[in-house]
Amino acid sequence: MAKNDVFELAGLTDLQKKLSFVTKSYPDESEKLLTKMGNQFRKEVKKKTPERPHGTSKKKLINSYKVSRVKGYGKDLYVEFRSTSPHFHLVERGHRIVVGGRGRKKRDTGKRVSGKYMVKRTTLEFEKELPQQAEKMVNRVVKKLL
Repeated sequence: MAKNDVFELAGLTDLQKKLSFVTKSYPDESEKLLTKMGNQFRKEVKKKTPERPHGTSKKKLINSYKVSRVKGYGKDLYVEFRSTSPHFHLVERGHRIVVGGRGRKKRDTGKRVSGKYMVKRTTLEFEKELPQQAEKMVNRVVKKLL
């Protein structure tokens, strides 16, 4: 090749603009996806929450489920799911039945209430669904590039 050979790449600035658009829009898209999936997770856990015995309302436990706003930065984004109910862990994991207390001697009856594992079951379902949703989101962002 001679010293005067020049290569030109037409459309390079256009490609650069599109790539910068994708890098700017990706965090917004991933935040939208995390918010959507967090709310879906909460709805599924509410569906799996068992009825209270004796026909009483289960609204106190159902209304205690909260999903945080998106936290983190860059590729380390996440949402937190929690319950504000003080007895949530007893329903989720189960517990022993103890009688007495408040001035009387506590006595273990030897009986046990099994856990309902609403969150654990929902988590196992979402481990399969979340990668599919993320792939759809990435495909949407890439289509904007082309």
